[in-house]
Amino acid sequence: MNKNIIALLVSLSLAGSVLSTSVLALAEYGETEQQEQGPHGGFLLTDPKLTLELKLQEFAGNVELRIYAYKQSKPINISDLNITMSLKRLVEAPQNIQFITEGDYLVSTQSINEPHSFVLAVTANYNGESISYEYEQHEGRTTLTERAIERAGIKTEIAQSGEVDITDTLFGVIAPTQHGTVEVMAPYTGLISDIFVSIGQSVKKGEALVSITNRETLQNYTIKSPISGVVTEQYLKRGELASTSALMQVVNLDKVWVELSAFPENIEKLAIGQSAKVYDLHHHLNTQGKVFFIAPMMTGGHIARARIELNNPDGHWRPGMHINSDVSVAKINASVRVKPQAIQEFNGQPSVFVRKNNVFEVRPVTLGAKNSEWVEVLTGLNAGSEYVTDNSYVIKADILKSGASHAH
Repeated sequence: MNKNIIALLVSLSLAGSVLSTSVLALAEYGETEQQEQGPHGGFLLTDPKLTLELKLQEFAGNVELRIYAYKQSKPINISDLNITMSLKRLVEAPQNIQFITEGDYLVSTQSINEPHSFVLAVTANYNGESISYEYEQHEGRTTLTERAIERAGIKTEIAQSGEVDITDTLFGVIAPTQHGTVEVMAPYTGLISDIFVSIGQSVKKGEALVSITNRETLQNYTIKSPISGVVTEQYLKRGELASTSALMQVVNLDKVWVELSAFPENIEKLAIGQSAKVYDLHHHLNTQGKVFFIAPMMTGGHIARARIELNNPDGHWRPGMHINSDVSVAKINASVRVKPQAIQEFNGQPSVFVRKNNVFEVRPVTLGAKNSEWVEVLTGLNAGSEYVTDNSYVIKADILKSGASHAH
């Protein structure tokens, strides 16, 4: 780095007052260095031919970079100065910063976002001369060894584009399907002479359930199960009279329904065919289904029923079980999406941590749509960046411990 360079301002002005600092944190080494400030409270890039004062200033919600220039300590006509600047951040492509003339300074046309951690390559063209400057500063950054990364269980992924489902979470109860529930009846009046099954027993289609003696002919006949399933109810006992009432109930649970409770605000977003993730209250298991029925009427409690059908080959989804369901009511095509566990609050802002080799750095982000699997990132992170997914709080804690969270 050019030894003639002193430093870059990183100060913010709020409500017209200038907040500046003369301490530059060198995060890699944990050192601080006193810096000379210019007449406007900015930091100086010096050269015998021309001195530049650079100041980051908050204005109308953005942080702009202002440049003042001096020759032999006297301000020059800023209209005679042309600046070319390249700003390079960790894991990002270089950004060319453009400037326009405003009053007695040049001001960037782009906002200089947090963190103010970057490498600057500056070329000043003045009166036919070209002068180059370099500057580097870091904040919100830490470096970890491979051993520390492994011990902390830090994992990363590459940020990419993709769909983010907008979901509505509804509560419901597992119920048997109507077509999978059979009430076993006696075709003739008679006495129950024998019962071959009991409640909770699995039966096959055609398996004998009950033996009945016909009251008129005194002949015995056997009633067989019309479906495969589980005996869930037994209404009569041996020796009782079977007539027109049901003998027992057999339920096939290979498929079950989810009876969802939908309030008016939910109904407006629901539609037949929407996909839904169903999970038990302990998150032991989840599965996918689709909404196939929405009741046309509300109950007295202003609740409508919506139904999802689930495959249930292993019998996990038992009738009467309470569940939650995330119904996909819309899809967003996100330019960048990340895992929810990657998001940490840092300096009061949602943030993620990017990685390059063994260096980690904070990135404040603006979030959009989210669900249990993905969060849309609107600004602050580019597709293709490597970001921390698991145990990102370790990175946050290490940066805060080093005191480099917002060192200007």
